[in-house]
Amino acid sequence: MKKLLAIIVLGLFLITPSQSDDIRDFEIEGISVGDSLLDYFSKKEIDEYKSMPSWPNKKYTRFVSFENLNIYDGILFYFKDDGNYLVSSISAILKFPNNINSCYKKKMEVTKDFKDIFTDYKTNSYKSDHQQDKTGKSKNDIIDFNFSNGASSRVICTDWSKEKGIDDELRVILSSKEYTYFITNEAYK
Repeated sequence: MKKLLAIIVLGLFLITPSQSDDIRDFEIEGISVGDSLLDYFSKKEIDEYKSMPSWPNKKYTRFVSFENLNIYDGILFYFKDDGNYLVSSISAILKFPNNINSCYKKKMEVTKDFKDIFTDYKTNSYKSDHQQDKTGKSKNDIIDFNFSNGASSRVICTDWSKEKGIDDELRVILSSKEYTYFITNEAYK
């Protein structure tokens, strides 16, 4: 009986929690950072619809998909155009036409999911004017997750002004350590 009790107690110490420190453990529409786009799309499709982002440094290429999505309205994938098509960052978009309060509710749900899954991070919550609206009427409500390993994530609601004519939206962004460094230090140089 003592041996059985010792085995049970030892087993409890060896159970690993379901939380993670790896951004690759979070999926958007079944795709994770680090996956190859070739597992989900044809090379022809990727090459036909890929484009260069607007920043000066062209180290990464962008591919946008609006097809076969169950939750989001569109997804932007960023990858090095080196023939491997490995996802370095995912930016998923969910539209909320004239319904910013539903966006805030969904943002809270995604934020809770992140906090339930990830363990080693710091958050930063803030609000800002959207840089694409020079009137200052379009607003962002942002929470950043900065992981100790250098990866990052952002959950953001954008309340677009009526004058812009754009649907309010939620963006969920997952970025590898390398991409986070790039976007912070190299993209605009």
